[in-house]
Amino acid sequence: MPPTRREFSSLALAGLGLGLALARAARAHAARYKGVRLGIGTYSFRGLKLDEIIRIVAAAKVGGIELESPFVEPALPPAQRDALHQWRLTVKLDELKAIRKKLDQAGISVYAYSLPINASFTDEEIDRVMLMTKALGSPVLNTSTTLPVARRIAPFAEKHKLLVGLHPNGNASDPNSIGSGESYLKAFELSPRIYANPDLYLFRNWGADPIAFLRQIHSRITTLHFHDRKLNVTPQVWVPFGEGDTPGRELLLLARNEKYQFTFSIERIYTVPGFDQLTEILNSLHYCEKVLDS
Repeated sequence: MPPTRREFSSLALAGLGLGLALARAARAHAARYKGVRLGIGTYSFRGLKLDEIIRIVAAAKVGGIELESPFVEPALPPAQRDALHQWRLTVKLDELKAIRKKLDQAGISVYAYSLPINASFTDEEIDRVMLMTKALGSPVLNTSTTLPVARRIAPFAEKHKLLVGLHPNGNASDPNSIGSGESYLKAFELSPRIYANPDLYLFRNWGADPIAFLRQIHSRITTLHFHDRKLNVTPQVWVPFGEGDTPGRELLLLARNEKYQFTFSIERIYTVPGFDQLTEILNSLHYCEKVLDS
Protein backbone atom coordinates (compact mmCIF):
# COMPACT_ATOMS: atom_id res chain seq x y z
CA MET A 1 0.00 0.00 0.00
CA PRO A 2 1.18 3.59 -0.52
CA PRO A 3 2.93 5.37 2.38
CA THR A 4 0.74 7.37 4.72
CA ARG A 5 1.32 11.11 4.85
CA ARG A 6 2.89 10.78 8.31
CA GLU A 7 5.23 7.98 7.21
CA PHE A 8 6.25 9.79 4.09
CA SER A 9 6.78 13.20 5.71
CA SER A 10 9.78 11.97 7.70
CA LEU A 11 11.31 10.44 4.58
CA ALA A 12 10.67 13.58 2.58
CA LEU A 13 12.40 15.73 5.19
CA ALA A 14 15.41 13.41 5.17
CA GLY A 15 15.67 13.74 1.41
CA LEU A 16 14.81 17.42 1.10
CA GLY A 17 18.36 18.60 0.51
CA LEU A 18 18.94 15.81 -1.99
CA GLY A 19 15.68 16.71 -3.73
CA LEU A 20 17.02 20.21 -4.23
CA ALA A 21 20.23 18.69 -5.57
CA LEU A 22 18.17 16.60 -7.99
CA ALA A 23 16.37 19.74 -9.15
CA ARG A 24 19.67 21.48 -9.81
CA ALA A 25 20.98 18.44 -11.71
CA ALA A 26 17.78 18.14 -13.72
CA ARG A 27 18.02 21.76 -14.84
CA ALA A 28 21.26 20.88 -16.57
CA HIS A 29 20.22 17.48 -17.84
CA ALA A 30 16.77 17.71 -19.39
CA ALA A 31 14.75 20.12 -21.48
CA ARG A 32 11.74 21.81 -19.93
CA TYR A 33 8.38 22.66 -21.44
CA LYS A 34 5.94 24.69 -19.36
CA GLY A 35 8.15 23.81 -16.41
CA VAL A 36 7.99 20.04 -16.97
CA ARG A 37 11.21 18.20 -17.66
CA LEU A 38 11.07 16.02 -20.76
CA GLY A 39 13.77 13.64 -21.96
CA ILE A 40 14.17 10.52 -24.09
CA GLY A 41 14.96 7.07 -22.77
CA THR A 42 17.32 5.24 -25.11
CA TYR A 43 15.20 2.10 -24.71
CA SER A 44 13.23 3.81 -27.49
CA PHE A 45 16.15 3.03 -29.81
CA ARG A 46 16.77 -0.64 -29.01
CA GLY A 47 18.60 -2.27 -31.90
CA LEU A 48 20.42 0.91 -32.94
CA LYS A 49 24.01 1.96 -32.34
CA LEU A 50 24.88 4.89 -30.11
CA ASP A 51 26.02 7.08 -33.01
CA GLU A 52 22.62 6.69 -34.68
CA ILE A 53 20.87 7.50 -31.41
CA ILE A 54 22.93 10.67 -31.10
CA ARG A 55 21.91 11.69 -34.61
CA ILE A 56 18.20 11.18 -33.90
CA VAL A 57 18.19 12.85 -30.49
CA ALA A 58 20.18 15.82 -31.78
CA ALA A 59 17.72 16.20 -34.67
CA ALA A 60 14.81 16.09 -32.23
CA LYS A 61 16.54 18.81 -30.15
CA VAL A 62 15.63 17.13 -26.89
CA GLY A 63 18.82 17.92 -24.99
CA GLY A 64 18.83 15.03 -22.51
CA ILE A 65 18.66 11.24 -22.48
CA GLU A 66 18.40 8.38 -20.04
CA LEU A 67 21.23 6.22 -21.32
CA GLU A 68 20.76 2.44 -21.11
CA SER A 69 23.78 0.24 -20.40
CA PRO A 70 23.51 -1.90 -23.61
CA PHE A 71 24.56 1.19 -25.58
CA VAL A 72 27.70 1.50 -23.45
CA GLU A 73 28.75 -2.01 -22.52
CA PRO A 74 29.85 -4.84 -24.82
CA ALA A 75 27.04 -7.04 -26.14
CA LEU A 76 27.63 -10.36 -24.36
CA PRO A 77 25.14 -13.22 -23.82
CA PRO A 78 24.13 -14.11 -20.23
CA ALA A 79 26.41 -17.14 -20.36
CA GLN A 80 29.37 -14.73 -20.50
CA ARG A 81 28.46 -13.02 -17.23
CA ASP A 82 32.04 -13.38 -15.96
CA ALA A 83 33.40 -11.61 -19.03
CA LEU A 84 31.05 -8.66 -18.50
CA HIS A 85 32.01 -8.60 -14.83
CA GLN A 86 35.67 -8.33 -15.79
CA TRP A 87 34.93 -5.65 -18.37
CA ARG A 88 33.24 -3.47 -15.74
CA LEU A 89 36.16 -3.90 -13.37
CA THR A 90 38.82 -3.10 -15.95
CA VAL A 91 37.32 -0.69 -18.49
CA LYS A 92 39.19 2.60 -18.53
CA LEU A 93 36.95 5.38 -17.33
CA ASP A 94 38.39 7.52 -20.10
CA GLU A 95 36.39 5.34 -22.53
CA LEU A 96 33.22 6.38 -20.74
CA LYS A 97 34.33 10.00 -20.68
CA ALA A 98 34.86 9.78 -24.45
CA ILE A 99 31.19 8.78 -24.81
CA ARG A 100 30.23 11.74 -22.65
CA LYS A 101 32.33 14.05 -24.80
CA LYS A 102 30.66 12.77 -27.98
CA LEU A 103 27.25 13.45 -26.44
CA ASP A 104 28.33 16.87 -25.21
CA GLN A 105 29.47 17.81 -28.69
CA ALA A 106 25.99 16.95 -30.00
CA GLY A 107 24.34 19.06 -27.28
CA ILE A 108 23.05 15.99 -25.41
CA SER A 109 23.48 15.36 -21.70
CA VAL A 110 22.83 12.22 -19.66
CA TYR A 111 20.29 12.88 -16.90
CA ALA A 112 20.28 9.20 -15.87
CA TYR A 113 22.30 6.07 -16.57
CA SER A 114 20.31 2.82 -16.41
CA LEU A 115 21.89 -0.53 -15.55
CA PRO A 116 20.21 -3.51 -13.80
CA ILE A 117 22.07 -4.73 -10.71
CA ASN A 118 21.26 -8.22 -9.42
CA ALA A 119 22.50 -10.39 -6.58
CA SER A 120 25.43 -11.71 -8.65
CA PHE A 121 27.15 -8.30 -8.55
CA THR A 122 30.13 -8.08 -6.23
CA ASP A 123 30.64 -4.98 -4.10
CA GLU A 124 33.61 -4.07 -6.28
CA GLU A 125 31.41 -4.28 -9.35
CA ILE A 126 28.73 -2.06 -7.79
CA ASP A 127 31.43 0.46 -6.94
CA ARG A 128 32.64 0.46 -10.55
CA VAL A 129 29.10 0.98 -11.86
CA MET A 130 28.95 4.12 -9.72
CA LEU A 131 32.24 5.33 -11.19
CA MET A 132 30.99 4.57 -14.70
CA THR A 133 27.83 6.58 -14.03
CA LYS A 134 29.86 9.58 -12.91
CA ALA A 135 32.23 9.25 -15.89
CA LEU A 136 29.21 9.50 -18.20
CA GLY A 137 28.28 12.76 -16.49
CA SER A 138 25.08 11.47 -14.93
CA PRO A 139 23.91 12.48 -11.42
CA VAL A 140 21.56 9.47 -11.35
CA LEU A 141 21.83 5.70 -11.65
CA ASN A 142 18.54 3.93 -12.36
CA THR A 143 18.49 0.21 -11.72
CA SER A 144 16.08 -2.71 -11.72
CA THR A 145 16.88 -4.73 -8.62
CA THR A 146 15.47 -6.14 -5.38
CA LEU A 147 15.23 -4.74 -1.87
CA PRO A 148 18.09 -6.92 -0.51
CA VAL A 149 20.39 -5.75 -3.32
CA ALA A 150 19.22 -2.14 -2.87
CA ARG A 151 20.40 -2.44 0.73
CA ARG A 152 23.88 -3.26 -0.60
CA ILE A 153 23.75 -0.46 -3.16
CA ALA A 154 22.83 2.27 -0.65
CA PRO A 155 26.32 2.75 0.92
CA PHE A 156 27.87 3.11 -2.54
CA ALA A 157 25.29 5.73 -3.51
CA GLU A 158 26.28 7.68 -0.42
CA LYS A 159 30.01 7.17 -1.04
CA HIS A 160 29.79 8.49 -4.61
CA LYS A 161 27.07 11.08 -3.89
CA LEU A 162 24.77 9.71 -6.59
CA LEU A 163 21.01 9.29 -6.54
CA VAL A 164 19.82 5.74 -7.26
CA GLY A 165 16.34 5.30 -8.75
CA LEU A 166 14.77 1.87 -8.27
CA HIS A 167 12.84 0.56 -11.25
CA PRO A 168 9.98 -1.94 -10.77
CA ASN A 169 11.04 -5.53 -11.39
CA GLY A 170 7.58 -6.84 -12.18
CA ASN A 171 6.76 -9.13 -9.26
CA ALA A 172 4.83 -7.12 -6.70
CA SER A 173 3.76 -10.26 -4.79
CA ASP A 174 7.38 -11.02 -3.79
CA PRO A 175 8.25 -9.20 -0.52
CA ASN A 176 11.77 -8.60 -1.82
CA SER A 177 10.63 -7.12 -5.12
CA ILE A 178 10.28 -3.44 -5.97
CA GLY A 179 7.25 -1.91 -7.64
CA SER A 180 4.46 -1.52 -5.10
CA GLY A 181 3.93 1.58 -3.00
CA GLU A 182 4.84 -0.40 0.11
CA SER A 183 8.12 -1.61 -1.41
CA TYR A 184 9.15 1.92 -2.34
CA LEU A 185 8.46 3.08 1.21
CA LYS A 186 10.75 0.34 2.52
CA ALA A 187 13.44 1.28 0.00
CA PHE A 188 13.37 4.95 0.98
CA GLU A 189 14.28 3.95 4.53
CA LEU A 190 17.59 2.50 3.32
CA SER A 191 19.17 5.84 2.48
CA PRO A 192 18.15 9.40 1.57
CA ARG A 193 19.93 8.73 -1.75
CA ILE A 194 17.63 5.84 -2.64
CA TYR A 195 14.87 7.15 -4.92
CA ALA A 196 12.16 5.69 -7.14
CA ASN A 197 12.25 5.23 -10.91
CA PRO A 198 8.56 4.37 -11.48
CA ASP A 199 7.25 2.98 -14.75
CA LEU A 200 3.77 3.53 -16.17
CA TYR A 201 3.74 -0.15 -17.22
CA LEU A 202 3.23 -1.15 -13.58
CA PHE A 203 1.55 2.01 -12.33
CA ARG A 204 -1.38 0.09 -10.80
CA ASN A 205 1.04 -1.44 -8.30
CA TRP A 206 1.63 2.02 -6.83
CA GLY A 207 -1.57 1.57 -4.83
CA ALA A 208 -5.31 2.05 -4.97
CA ASP A 209 -4.85 5.63 -6.19
CA PRO A 210 -1.64 5.85 -8.30
CA ILE A 211 -1.96 9.61 -8.77
CA ALA A 212 -2.18 10.17 -5.00
CA PHE A 213 0.85 7.95 -4.53
CA LEU A 214 2.88 9.93 -7.05
CA ARG A 215 1.85 13.13 -5.26
CA GLN A 216 3.34 11.68 -2.08
CA ILE A 217 6.66 10.50 -3.50
CA HIS A 218 7.33 13.09 -6.22
CA SER A 219 10.32 14.51 -4.33
CA ARG A 220 11.90 11.03 -4.27
CA ILE A 221 11.63 10.27 -8.00
CA THR A 222 14.64 10.35 -10.34
CA THR A 223 12.80 9.76 -13.63
CA LEU A 224 9.39 8.43 -14.63
CA HIS A 225 9.49 5.94 -17.51
CA PHE A 226 6.74 7.38 -19.64
CA HIS A 227 4.75 5.52 -22.31
CA ASP A 228 1.19 4.43 -23.11
CA ARG A 229 -0.53 1.06 -23.51
CA LYS A 230 -3.88 -0.65 -23.53
CA LEU A 231 -4.86 -2.13 -20.19
CA ASN A 232 -6.58 -5.47 -19.64
CA VAL A 233 -5.45 -6.72 -23.05
CA THR A 234 -3.52 -9.93 -23.69
CA PRO A 235 -1.03 -9.95 -25.25
CA GLN A 236 0.20 -6.50 -24.22
CA VAL A 237 -0.54 -3.70 -26.66
CA TRP A 238 1.73 -0.65 -26.60
CA VAL A 239 0.40 2.42 -28.39
CA PRO A 240 1.33 6.04 -29.13
CA PHE A 241 0.52 8.57 -26.40
CA GLY A 242 -3.16 9.33 -26.09
CA GLU A 243 -4.31 6.02 -27.57
CA GLY A 244 -3.96 3.93 -24.42
CA ASP A 245 -5.34 3.79 -20.90
CA THR A 246 -2.47 4.98 -18.70
CA PRO A 247 -2.86 8.34 -16.90
CA GLY A 248 -0.22 10.16 -18.97
CA ARG A 249 -2.25 13.35 -19.41
CA GLU A 250 -3.10 13.56 -15.71
CA LEU A 251 0.53 13.10 -14.70
CA LEU A 252 1.84 15.74 -17.10
CA LEU A 253 -0.67 18.30 -15.87
CA LEU A 254 0.01 17.41 -12.24
CA ALA A 255 3.74 17.91 -12.77
CA ARG A 256 3.11 21.25 -14.50
CA ASN A 257 0.73 22.55 -11.87
CA GLU A 258 2.74 21.36 -8.87
CA LYS A 259 6.16 22.19 -10.38
CA TYR A 260 7.58 18.69 -9.92
CA GLN A 261 11.31 18.38 -10.60
CA PHE A 262 11.71 14.80 -11.85
CA THR A 263 12.09 14.04 -15.56
CA PHE A 264 9.47 12.34 -17.74
CA SER A 265 11.69 9.89 -19.60
CA ILE A 266 9.77 9.17 -22.82
CA GLU A 267 10.09 5.61 -24.12
CA ARG A 268 8.81 4.56 -27.54
CA ILE A 269 7.83 0.96 -27.04
CA TYR A 270 5.13 0.62 -29.70
CA THR A 271 5.82 -0.03 -33.38
CA VAL A 272 3.76 1.00 -36.38
CA PRO A 273 4.22 -0.16 -39.98
CA GLY A 274 7.10 1.67 -41.62
CA PHE A 275 7.69 3.88 -38.60
CA ASP A 276 10.54 6.38 -38.54
CA GLN A 277 12.37 6.77 -35.23
CA LEU A 278 12.72 10.55 -35.42
CA THR A 279 9.11 11.06 -36.48
CA GLU A 280 7.77 8.94 -33.63
CA ILE A 281 9.96 10.67 -31.04
CA LEU A 282 8.78 14.04 -32.30
CA ASN A 283 5.17 12.81 -32.17
CA SER A 284 5.67 11.81 -28.52
CA LEU A 285 7.17 15.17 -27.66
CA HIS A 286 4.41 17.03 -29.48
CA TYR A 287 1.79 15.06 -27.54
CA CYS A 288 3.38 16.10 -24.23
CA GLU A 289 3.63 19.73 -25.35
CA LYS A 290 -0.02 19.79 -26.49
CA VAL A 291 -1.17 18.43 -23.13
CA LEU A 292 0.96 20.96 -21.26
CA ASP A 293 -0.44 23.78 -23.41
CA SER A 294 -4.00 22.89 -22.41
